[in-house]
Amino acid sequence: MEPEINRRATRRQGVNYLLLSALFLFLLASKAKAEDAPASKAPAVGDIAEAWYFPSWLGTAPHAPVFQVRDTENKYGRYAGQTKTISVKDLIKFHGHFCGGLVESAAALRVAFDRLFADTVIDRTDLKIASNNSACGGDVASYLTGSRARFNSHLIDGALTESEFYVQQVSTGKTVHVKLNPAVYPKEVKTQMKKIESGTFEPKDIDLFQELQWAYAKRMVHAPLEGSFLVEETQNYAWSEASCKDLGKRKDNDFKSTPLQ
Repeated sequence: MEPEINRRATRRQGVNYLLLSALFLFLLASKAKAEDAPASKAPAVGDIAEAWYFPSWLGTAPHAPVFQVRDTENKYGRYAGQTKTISVKDLIKFHGHFCGGLVESAAALRVAFDRLFADTVIDRTDLKIASNNSACGGDVASYLTGSRARFNSHLIDGALTESEFYVQQVSTGKTVHVKLNPAVYPKEVKTQMKKIESGTFEPKDIDLFQELQWAYAKRMVHAPLEGSFLVEETQNYAWSEASCKDLGKRKDNDFKSTPLQ
């Protein structure tokens, strides 16, 4: 009887060994497959943590504009192998405050960039832009495109309205014109702004203006952005004369396409 028991035990051990071996080979193959597979890329969101100057709803709004930008590694450097992510919060830090005009301009340029860059990565070494001289729109234009008035790549055109831009990819000449759909802008915001600018207002009017602007911005980033703007490709824009006198040419990006050794 004992030999029979021993034979059964031996068979069980053999079966267990085969099962463990098969499991080990399966796990090994699964690991190799996972390593060979391309890594899934989560959408970039940038810095969206709530702050006293950045309301939580702006960080979580489904259509708050986010930008992936491509630059060079250093002065006289090649293109960087990785991108940076710019959020509305970054724009607020540069501009100084959150306002309806900032969100409006960022949204307008998000729509324009979607036309210019099919892969959604914005090459900030290859852009020039025209805007009006608004504090909000001008700052957003400069930050997002890398264009600078002193290098004549950011042109100031007084005929343009706020959040209206002409953006050109310099290497191809492809130009996009984007502006706010007039039907979108709330009349009460414009009325309140004119009241404050007239000089005849009370302190509560400042608070009301902020509330109206923030409500407008909130509505905009909770709907698809293209619905708020008119956008088209164009070759008819006559780029105006330089906004600044000739102060020299920007050179730090001139070697971006240098091949590796």
